[in-house]
Amino acid sequence: MSSRAGQTACVTNVQRYSLHDGGGIRTTVFLKGCPFTCPWCCNPENLSAAPEVSFKERLCMGCSRREPGGLCAMAPEDCPTGAKTLLGEELSVDDVMDRVLRDAAFYEESGGGLTVSGGEALLWQPFVRALLGRAKAEGLGTAVETTLALPMADPAGLAAVCDRWLVDFKVADRDRSVGVCRIDPEVRDRNLAHLRGLGADVVARMPIVPGHTDSPENVAANLDAVGAAGLTRVDVLPFHQLGSAKYDSLGLDYAMGNVSQLSEADVAWVVDEARARGLDARVRGE
Repeated sequence: MSSRAGQTACVTNVQRYSLHDGGGIRTTVFLKGCPFTCPWCCNPENLSAAPEVSFKERLCMGCSRREPGGLCAMAPEDCPTGAKTLLGEELSVDDVMDRVLRDAAFYEESGGGLTVSGGEALLWQPFVRALLGRAKAEGLGTAVETTLALPMADPAGLAAVCDRWLVDFKVADRDRSVGVCRIDPEVRDRNLAHLRGLGADVVARMPIVPGHTDSPENVAANLDAVGAAGLTRVDVLPFHQLGSAKYDSLGLDYAMGNVSQLSEADVAWVVDEARARGLDARVRGE
């Protein structure tokens, strides 16, 4: 993390016109860095907290010297085809807000705003608090996507500037979750209870991933946890392959590369299970 804690963060993307990250038309800010190891991660460019080079072989025109088995010598900013790019730049709160406010009219008309995602947003808590505070001062809606599985230094401060928390429910069994994802659901649940005690609006998110989270037992256990936390809404997220090409460009192995995507029909039974418990269940959210 930057030495200017709270003032800057490493950002990979300020994505405009997001429609499934908290309601209305939103801009989603993707922060770099995640301590977890979910095999199905669709944002591998955000696993490392430091800037890194992405290389797309199909775009390379061979215009620069290249060492055997390595990348070309050209700096990413000089690559004429975009084959070589640098992922991650240190941005200040002002830098990010300058980009976010370009679409202020859309937020007002749609009830949207700013969402902070990752990586894991809780790695950058001072920055997130400062950024969301600025957004609130501009009259924007605010949201955070998170596992909620890291210690929170100032839950009340974050709750005061975040209108909606989008919280992951992945592998329900603690031992298996820690073993596969390094996520401790008990940390999440303690943070969740604290936020709920502060009156926070929380939406549960359940990624349905073949071989990891799609068993009836895991779904039932997650729905039990959602109900025990007093939540009323769950967004069901079918597994997809939208991030698979990123692994090759980063030189990373992707364990889920041969797994088929799921359709809405494939996860309809999860929605039915949630609704049978009185939950407001939606595929992909809003």
